[in-house]
Amino acid sequence: MSLDNFLAIVKQNTRQHSKPTDGAASGGGVGAKRKQEETHLKMLREMTSLPANRKCFDCDQRGPTYVNMTVGSFVCTTCSGILRGLNPPHRVKSISMTTFTQQEIEFLQKHGNEVCKHIWLGLYDDRTSVVPDFREPQKVKEFLQEKYEKKRW
Repeated sequence: MSLDNFLAIVKQNTRQHSKPTDGAASGGGVGAKRKQEETHLKMLREMTSLPANRKCFDCDQRGPTYVNMTVGSFVCTTCSGILRGLNPPHRVKSISMTTFTQQEIEFLQKHGNEVCKHIWLGLYDDRTSVVPDFREPQKVKEFLQEKYEKKRW
């Protein structure tokens, strides 16, 4: 194939794949996508306003800003970093700096901190064990290793 033939094919393919659409024919275009993202963000904000989700699932710090997509909990910035370093690493997403799929939103709606408490802390005794202070990252890391890697509770 000559260079001229190759360039003609590339030019033709580029024209075919970059035709403007009217929005309606493409299922709503960029506007519909943005509206969907706004809807998901609103749903996330509603989930974070639930009493159980107002605190970080892993250290009780107020106002979680991330979600742990591995287990479906709401966590703080400090714990999000620790969770990424666990073995295996947890998938963590910022609530306000990223977008979520419909499946991710549904997963979080079915889980959240209350459900995660029953799963990951089902045998945890508040009277004999204390959730570590979020200002002590090493203790939080050890607590998370016990919870997720060793499945202690």
